[in-house]
Amino acid sequence: MKLKINFILKTGVEGEIPVLAIMNFGYKEFDALKQTFVYKPLRYYTGVKVNKSEWDLEQKLPKDKTKRAMLGQLEKQATDIFNYLITTETVTPERLKQELDVKIKKKDDRATVTRVRIVEFINDYVLNDSSIKKKTKDNYSTLRNRLLEFETKIGKPLYSNEIDEELYNSFIDTIRVRSNRINTVWSVYKDFRAVLKRIARKFKIVVFNPTTELHPTDKVRLVTEDKIYFDLEQIQRIIQYEPPTEELSNAKLILLTLLFTGCRRSDVHKIVPSNKYSKNELSFNYARYFSTKTDTEVVVPILKPLQDAIDANEGKVAYKMSESTFNELAKVIAEQCGFTNEITLSFTNSEGKKQFETKRVCDYVSSHVGRRSFITNLINFVPITVLSKITGHTNSISAPEFNVSDSSTIFKYNKISMIDNAARFMKELKRQVMENRDYFPFDLV
Repeated sequence: MKLKINFILKTGVEGEIPVLAIMNFGYKEFDALKQTFVYKPLRYYTGVKVNKSEWDLEQKLPKDKTKRAMLGQLEKQATDIFNYLITTETVTPERLKQELDVKIKKKDDRATVTRVRIVEFINDYVLNDSSIKKKTKDNYSTLRNRLLEFETKIGKPLYSNEIDEELYNSFIDTIRVRSNRINTVWSVYKDFRAVLKRIARKFKIVVFNPTTELHPTDKVRLVTEDKIYFDLEQIQRIIQYEPPTEELSNAKLILLTLLFTGCRRSDVHKIVPSNKYSKNELSFNYARYFSTKTDTEVVVPILKPLQDAIDANEGKVAYKMSESTFNELAKVIAEQCGFTNEITLSFTNSEGKKQFETKRVCDYVSSHVGRRSFITNLINFVPITVLSKITGHTNSISAPEFNVSDSSTIFKYNKISMIDNAARFMKELKRQVMENRDYFPFDLV
């Protein structure tokens, strides 16, 4: 393959006319209109302009010696670039143009941006991205704040091109100092890694890649920690609990919603029993929604204790409450229900070392205790294929604490409809309650 270059004047222009270099090297592309492959030369603007009267039609070059020399130099550079490229890759008109712009016009679209201040990128391109969910934006806001603190510590802005293994580890070390949990460090590590990847994709620049460039011992990994759950006898005490204030009453209703649907805290206000199932002597209300976190469709039956609580609240579901407020009130509810015995759980500190921690049960309570309790109490009685859809897991219950893996592809073949799945759940649960009265202290269906 050989490069052939012809110079022509751009048509339709008066006065000084741009000179085009038509570079042909036998490259073909498929023409959808003609339904055949056609030759595609590169039409390249040389940057040289001449009046029509100054153009030598026979030699197809300017009469001016200086401008002729400029085109001669361009032709030589283009030939050299082409001959180099053809030894290492398949040359296309776009690829040749890219290299010509770099070498001849000193213009490199790939390097228009060579460095990005990371906190500015988070502000401009992440926090303003409407496709990113609020909870995720909150995590990125936290990362931005930690980066600002780190910039203050090192005394200068932090740019993407400056990140290397040493600086990256230095930043992560500041996170370890302010946190005593490895999973908190992992959360910042994960978000920082994601931001660097976004920068690389957005501006087509090379950035530090923690996944491939960090030493294995420096990588932060998510760990599974000991967590509490409420058994059915404890849940019965929560059902019987009489809150002294309206705020605690609402928190109790949220807690019961979590305990009897297994939904995530972000979806609790989507649990509205506005749908009715009635077929073959089976009747129940259910909520239908899309999970905020995974956008997975979920149909969850309203179990009797939750339906009773909603009815006692004049048919109203719980009003919205911030997660931090709910977590504090849930601890109060647990304390007033008598869950004050001390237990010892292990946790992994920010350095990755296991430690023990002793606290009252009520002090361990947070919003996720509802989802964890729902699954733990039912996982040995309801088929996992059914339970996975009730709780909005896309494949299965993907939590190591339940000793269940979501790697099996069998879950992908479970095509039963969401409503039929809910009906199967209710039928199976009703049977299990009747056969296991020693385990279930109250009716669920």
